[in-house]
Amino acid sequence: MHIFSLLGFLSLLATCGVLLFAFLRAQRTVRDLADQLTQAREQQHQNNLKLNERSQLDNLKDEFISTVSHELRTPLTSIRGALGLLSSGVIGDVDAKAQNLLRIAVTNTDRLIRLINDILDLERMESGRAPLQIRRCSLSELAQQAIETMTAMADSNTVHLELVSSPTVTSPESLFFDGDPDRILQVITNLLSNAIKFSPPASTVRVHTDATADSILLKVVDEGRGIPAEKLDSIFDRFQQVEPSDARQKGGTGLGLAICRSIAQQHSGSIWAQRNLGIGTTFYVMLPRTTRSTDVAVPVQPPRGEGAILVCDDDPGIRTVVGENLTRQGYSVIEANSGEQCLVLAAENKVEAILLDLYMPGLSGWETLQRLRNNPVTANIPVVVLSVLSSTLRPQLTGDAQGWVQKPFNENMLFAELGRVLHHGEGPAYVLLVEDDHDLASVVIASFENAAVHIDHVSTRQQAIRQCITRRPDLLILDLTLPDGDGFSLVEWLRQQPPLATLPLVVYSGREISDPEMNKLRLGPTEFLTKAKVQPKEVEDLVLSMVHHIRTKYADLAAAGPAA
Repeated sequence: MHIFSLLGFLSLLATCGVLLFAFLRAQRTVRDLADQLTQAREQQHQNNLKLNERSQLDNLKDEFISTVSHELRTPLTSIRGALGLLSSGVIGDVDAKAQNLLRIAVTNTDRLIRLINDILDLERMESGRAPLQIRRCSLSELAQQAIETMTAMADSNTVHLELVSSPTVTSPESLFFDGDPDRILQVITNLLSNAIKFSPPASTVRVHTDATADSILLKVVDEGRGIPAEKLDSIFDRFQQVEPSDARQKGGTGLGLAICRSIAQQHSGSIWAQRNLGIGTTFYVMLPRTTRSTDVAVPVQPPRGEGAILVCDDDPGIRTVVGENLTRQGYSVIEANSGEQCLVLAAENKVEAILLDLYMPGLSGWETLQRLRNNPVTANIPVVVLSVLSSTLRPQLTGDAQGWVQKPFNENMLFAELGRVLHHGEGPAYVLLVEDDHDLASVVIASFENAAVHIDHVSTRQQAIRQCITRRPDLLILDLTLPDGDGFSLVEWLRQQPPLATLPLVVYSGREISDPEMNKLRLGPTEFLTKAKVQPKEVEDLVLSMVHHIRTKYADLAAAGPAA
């Protein structure tokens, strides 16, 4: 009996010992968990502090970028615009010594503007604030457009540009892909600019295009000094140059290739460079392409609407580029690939103006122009010559052609010349400029000195409202930063006024404008221009084109009478 009692006591004692051990172990586990929880909370607190610090740094960076956009771009635009007016002789003739000083000032101002624009563009792309505008593109057309854009620079450096298609590419249509055409054009242009700058005289820069079932490939091959093997990767970093003196001697910013890499990465593509076996360097750009049911472009019949612009050029690439730019401005376009076709289409359609190339096989532009003038049906149609020849030859065509645009041309130059020959409103157009920087406003106003435009300037939101109430402008040029509000609130007020709700608008801002912001700013026909990227003279060109086109539409509506 005593033995059983002793065994029971020992068993109870062992059980209590086990329970005490488990309790102590559980307590230690709880303490460890509590310590871990404390550490986790401390780590979370530190992470929150870092996130707040990063958020504050991002806000400071955004504020800095915004300040750079407005506080640097606006005065630089004033400086560049004033220098442009002086060097062009609009204000008066200057002697050779002064002209040379102006050239130096313009060159260095342009270099500073390029640097600022490149920094801002790169920052916007890498921060995701520059979304791609994806649509169907043709690599061959973009390459040809880039070559046409850079031909003037190549000629001045006695460098030849050549577009080479791969033997495996049976037609240009096989080079279609999905991408942002403006960004890809920027890549090709940057690569060509670099190749030209580092190529010796009398050399050739070749642009090769190729495609597979799932990708496209672009190669830019130069015959320059080449890039050292150890720098083939680093040249795509910011502010990297092959030689320290390149930025000063060649005029680059050191950001062009970094921008190219950022754009390629945005397209899920890649860019790299290799030394050639002989001389020079080859840059490669590979981008994915989206396969569609067909890559063959469907030919579009030219519109036969009222007041169309007839584009006559034997080069289909030129017709495409000019036609697309005109269409974006609201013009209807008719294309002719020869002088003979131009004569037929001009006689059969209501044509507002003709853009005419001079050198075409068969009937040349000169002969086409004379036959247009000899036909009573087409004799009064304004003709603007598109030619590689200098406009100094224009006096030889007095009485025949009303305008002249030299190739390669900026689209704003084209719109300006077209608007000039077509301007037939009643009296000068009335433009209201809303700009708080008086220096820039003075330069913009001076650029309109010889235009058929009356321009008034106000510097605040309230003054703009009063002016619009007093006299409705034909067009409004608007800066977004105003001392008593901003351009967004002014546009919102204009939308509430029925007579002003469709007012044509040119937003001329120092900062980049996002797509949602563009939607908030649209009134009637609306264009968005960035200071420093677009100079006051180009603003004048665009305004004249818009004013003419709007007045033409109103005249057509008035002639048609009220709807039944």
